[in-house]
Amino acid sequence: MQQRLLLIALMIILVFLHAGLFAQEIVSLLPSADELPGWKIQQGPEVFEGDELFDLIDGGADIYFEYGFTRVVSIDYIDPFQNITEAEIYEMKDATAAYGIFSLTQQISGWGTTYGKLAVVTDDYIAFWKDRYFVNISWASRREVNSKPMEQLAGNISEAITEYGEYPDLMMAFNAVDPGKRAVFMNGNLALSNFYYFDYKDIFEISDAIACTPGDHHRIIFRYQDASEALKVLSAAKQSMMGNKRFTDVSMVYQGYTCKDNKGNVILVSQSGRYIIVLVALDPATSLTPIMEEVILKVEAIQQ
Repeated sequence: MQQRLLLIALMIILVFLHAGLFAQEIVSLLPSADELPGWKIQQGPEVFEGDELFDLIDGGADIYFEYGFTRVVSIDYIDPFQNITEAEIYEMKDATAAYGIFSLTQQISGWGTTYGKLAVVTDDYIAFWKDRYFVNISWASRREVNSKPMEQLAGNISEAITEYGEYPDLMMAFNAVDPGKRAVFMNGNLALSNFYYFDYKDIFEISDAIACTPGDHHRIIFRYQDASEALKVLSAAKQSMMGNKRFTDVSMVYQGYTCKDNKGNVILVSQSGRYIIVLVALDPATSLTPIMEEVILKVEAIQQ
């Protein structure tokens, strides 16, 4: 009995040590005050794990969990100009999840490669993706508009993350890694609804998908285990949209169906093998049929 109690106690200690090492690892990505001459730490660092994310984010935490949130560290720095800069480093389950949350939250911003593997740099914040981390740096209070403390902080954190990580394989398959095209990776209905809203229910049974807006239309590509699953989902999605007042004029076309949303935008949905392709016209003059034919040719080439 005594040996059993000792074993249980040892296991508990190991669990806490394991958790502590992970927390220490993410905190180590932040530069210390000694590494930033003239800077001070105003608050933190504080690590939030699991459901503790709701204590940090007042609304919007659910999307992080959909992608695969692990932990986040938050800290406030005061730079030599008395600006207060907040830094948050979100650790996701893998690089795919981190890319996903970056791509979704930054879908309307210009992307570049200044920091990490992909970055958004504005006057108000810097966000970047590198490996399994999504980093967000922003002003909490700004006094000196000509200073560039965010750039220095972003550079330090980016250098501390030694691995770059890989794009989601679905994006690699479609060669959708051009920063200028801002392709969004999704693996759940919350992400899809933040790109284009179909239904509160997961009518497309999403496991992984990519989406972008190349000018005059939205383009969404869902991937499934095989063609039979894709066909089943296509049929069920059509029935759901027929019963949804947001959509009208649902009619069958070859390998899919077409309809209109409540803004009058034409939607074309088609299946090709294990993929479902959805196009949403944002301009009444846009013809979706030739676009769909082009996308299906790419899909067929990938599946050969």
